[in-house]
Amino acid sequence: MIIARLRIQNERDIVRLRTLGSRIVMATGFSGFAGTRVVTAMLELARNMIDHAPGGHLSLMLREDGKRVLLVIEAVDQGRGIEASTRAAGTSGAKRPGLGLGLQGVRRMADQFDIQTGVEGTRVSACFRSMIGVSDLRRDREKILALAQSTEEDDLSEVLGRQNRELLDAIEERDLLMAEMHHRTKNNLSLVISLMRLSRNAAKSEESRDILRDLEGRVSAIAKVHDQLQHEGAADMVELLSLLRDVAAQSRSAFASSGRDIVITVEGEPVRLASSTAVDLSLVVGELITNACKHAFTERSAGTITISAAGIGNDYILVIRDDGIGLPGDLERPGRAMSLGWRMVRSMVQKHGGTLQNRNDGGLVTTLTFDRALLGVEAAQTETD
Repeated sequence: MIIARLRIQNERDIVRLRTLGSRIVMATGFSGFAGTRVVTAMLELARNMIDHAPGGHLSLMLREDGKRVLLVIEAVDQGRGIEASTRAAGTSGAKRPGLGLGLQGVRRMADQFDIQTGVEGTRVSACFRSMIGVSDLRRDREKILALAQSTEEDDLSEVLGRQNRELLDAIEERDLLMAEMHHRTKNNLSLVISLMRLSRNAAKSEESRDILRDLEGRVSAIAKVHDQLQHEGAADMVELLSLLRDVAAQSRSAFASSGRDIVITVEGEPVRLASSTAVDLSLVVGELITNACKHAFTERSAGTITISAAGIGNDYILVIRDDGIGLPGDLERPGRAMSLGWRMVRSMVQKHGGTLQNRNDGGLVTTLTFDRALLGVEAAQTETD
């Protein structure tokens, strides 16, 4: 039976625990020295979580043990665990974050003691045998639960604080799960990219190598989004220029073996976009960079590609420019081409209500124009914000 569960992060939580713990031990048959011993163990475990881990949770439970009742104190943190030698001895010499100090004292005081620790955190259970019997517990169950609840409700500010802490817990758990999901997705995509690269290097025909290189670039663009999301505080927003720089670097690396020195620069207004939108734009820009690397610099050993982003009025404009050969007069306009790459570019641009224009100006210039509101553009925070 769970009596109470408290989040332990600061001294105010210690004060709450002392008040609640003192009332619970009295209601469950502990008195005098026995009660002091139990409360001391609670406070020791709680202080260890504050001092040696990023806080944690402490639960108070009642459990039947034959004809008697055990009061169980369970402390759980998310530190990096305790060294095995320290855990075995229960000593206070742990240097790593986690429930590392004072365990020896709690072990001596408790009637039963258990510890489970690893790199993801530590769980300590200390059990104390009460003088009340199982029949008393069953009779007084509701009274004990009501006592715990009334203790927490004595101070309305504490109730509000508890609700806020529970909300923060839920947000923190969600962010951790999202970060883990993006981390796993990025790792899986990285494995796929590695397999593509191996296949590309082993391919015997130039056509096969080109196809695999194009696929590698597209998958890499998606992987870069998940990599950035893993480190973002907001769960679903991406800084676009940073992402495009990663895509440009990946594209340049993919074409490095061609023997051409292609310089790719990304400049402009830093903005934040929803991750799904950022994936689409990174795929578009990556495809346009790939096209330039493949077709713009024939019979040349060097070239320059510039990606610029700017907000003009209600529009957000992306310009991809190269200094290559441009469009010969008899060549089909790329915006109407039926290749997979250009079909994808047109589809992605239309999906977000944008327009696409190509022109010759010292090379091929592709201009993508979007409505800022439809695209969901947010100004990126600067370091001085």
